[in-house]
Amino acid sequence: MNKLFIHNPLFRILSPLCSGILVYLLILLINNNVGQLKEEFLGQELYVCIGLAYLIQEYSRLSLFFFERIKQPRSFALKIVLQALLSVIVCISLVSVDMYAYFKWVLGFTPSFSELAVFNIIFSIFTLIYFILYLSHQFLYKTNTQKMEQELQARDAVEKDFHQFKRGINPTLLFESLESLIVLMKKDKDAAELLVDHFSAVYRYILSKKTRELLPLGEELKILNEFLLLFGHLPYRKLRMGKIAVMDTLIVPGAVLFSIEQIIRSTIASETELVLELKEEEDHFLLCYEPQEKIVYSLDDDKLKELADTYRYYTEKEVGVGEADPLKYIRIPKLKIDEGSNH
Repeated sequence: MNKLFIHNPLFRILSPLCSGILVYLLILLINNNVGQLKEEFLGQELYVCIGLAYLIQEYSRLSLFFFERIKQPRSFALKIVLQALLSVIVCISLVSVDMYAYFKWVLGFTPSFSELAVFNIIFSIFTLIYFILYLSHQFLYKTNTQKMEQELQARDAVEKDFHQFKRGINPTLLFESLESLIVLMKKDKDAAELLVDHFSAVYRYILSKKTRELLPLGEELKILNEFLLLFGHLPYRKLRMGKIAVMDTLIVPGAVLFSIEQIIRSTIASETELVLELKEEEDHFLLCYEPQEKIVYSLDDDKLKELADTYRYYTEKEVGVGEADPLKYIRIPKLKIDEGSNH
C-alpha cells in the first residue's frame, strides 16, 4: 500500500490545496457570494478551507493504514462499508469542531446548523472521493496482480513445455549421432546401420512419451540398453548397468536417460567401462557410480537444473547430486499418483 499515489509527498501537498480551493468556491456558490471573488479571493475563509482539507486528507490517509491492519470484519464488502461510514463520521466531527471554533473565536458568533451542514456535506463528499480513489486503486492493483500471476503461470507452462521439447529433441545428441554416422558410413556400413537402429529406437521412445507426464520406471529401463549402445558409437566413456533394484515408482519421461547422459558427458573417456548401479531409498532412487570426472565439466546440481525444475511440478523433494565416498550419485524423487496434487 505504500506505493499508492495518495502517499506521494507531492500529492499530499497539492491535493488538499486544490480541494480546499474547490470547497471555498462551492460554499461561495451555495451562499450566492461569488461576487466576493472580485473583492478578495485570498481571504481568511479560503485559508480555513485549505487547512481543513489538509487535516481531513491526512486523517483519511492514516485511516487506510489502520483498516489495512484490522482483520475484522472478514467480509470485504462489509469492511468497505464500515470504513466509508467511519471516515465520514470522523470527517463530520472534525469539520464541526473546527468550524465551530473558527466561528466562535475568530468571527465572534455561533454558526447556524445550515452553515455547519454545508461545510460537512462538502467535506464529506471530498472524503468519499478520496476513499473511492484508494478503493479504485486497490481494485486495479488486484486485477493487475491476477493478470500478472496468470502471465507468470503461462510463462512457466511455456518454459516447461520448451524444456521438455528441448530435452526430447536433445540437439547435442542428435548432431553428435549424425556426425558419427557420417564417419561410420565411410568406414563400416554395418556399424552405421546399427547406429541408425539405436538412434531411431531412442528417439522413437523419447518422442512417443512426450505427451505423457509420468510413466513407470520400468518403461524407461527397457530403452536404456539402446541408449547406452547409441553412446557406444560416440567418443565417450562406455557405460554398462550393474545392479538394478526393483522399484515401484513413476518418473518424468526421459529423467533416467537425461541423468545418465550427464554422467557420461562428465566422465573422462577411457577404455574401461563405467559401471552404474540403480539403488533405492525410501523417497528417492539413486544412480550411483565411481566418478572419474573431467576437469572442465564436472557433474553438479546446475547440470540437472532442467530436470529439477520439471520435478518441482510434481513434488517438493529435490533432484540433486551427492557423494558418499567412493561413489557419486544422482538422487531422483519417487513419484506416485496417490501422493496428492503436488506429487
